[in-house]
Amino acid sequence: MIQKSRPALLQPQDVGDRVETLMLQPVVKAFLCGSISGTFSALLFQPLDLLKTRLQTVQPSAHGSRRIGMLALLLNVVRTESLLGLWKGMSPSIVRCVPGVGIYFGSLYSLKQYFLRGHPPTALESVILGVGSRSIAGVCMSPITVIKTRYESGRYGYESIYSALRSIYHSEGYRGLFSGLTATLLRDAPFSGIYLMFYNQTKNIVLHGLWAAWLLPRQCSSDPPQDSGGSHGVDSL
Repeated sequence: MIQKSRPALLQPQDVGDRVETLMLQPVVKAFLCGSISGTFSALLFQPLDLLKTRLQTVQPSAHGSRRIGMLALLLNVVRTESLLGLWKGMSPSIVRCVPGVGIYFGSLYSLKQYFLRGHPPTALESVILGVGSRSIAGVCMSPITVIKTRYESGRYGYESIYSALRSIYHSEGYRGLFSGLTATLLRDAPFSGIYLMFYNQTKNIVLHGLWAAWLLPRQCSSDPPQDSGGSHGVDSL
């Protein structure tokens, strides 16, 4: 009697080895590190983000009256919504930041490896990498960004993120889920490109020792700084 062969189940050790191998992938590590940093930044700065949204959406109560200031708005939120009211909209913020920052760092690493082939980016290449990575993350997380902003404004009574997605889609269509995307990309993409360019250029200056020649010109020798291999600091990082 012929017995059908069954695929062998993975042993616990094999599963552990595969998980360890996956965790060693640079793209996965970049995604996880970005997600963790996004979580902590969302927790720390959510109150400021909420105040920014309220200040941008609040209207004067009467014609010619002065707009409310940030401190007055802060006290008003704490008085009317309690201290935890400053963290209103925390759920969509976490849902946006955790995968969003992970997508940004993962895309940044993938683009860098695909286009640069290991050599350090120039100033222009850093700008392009930052713009491209932020654009990818911005498009992917645009629906959650819309929900986060509406949560923080205090004008919408969504029960959950899913109900908000369903409500926006039924009432405004898919365009509603991507409302404000152009303005968001015009703000975030150039910022990320400029930020990444200055970061890479500053890192190269510091690690190659050029900062010493700038800050202490009289104490430094006239020869260019050398690394351990005597390559005058031109080796890639």
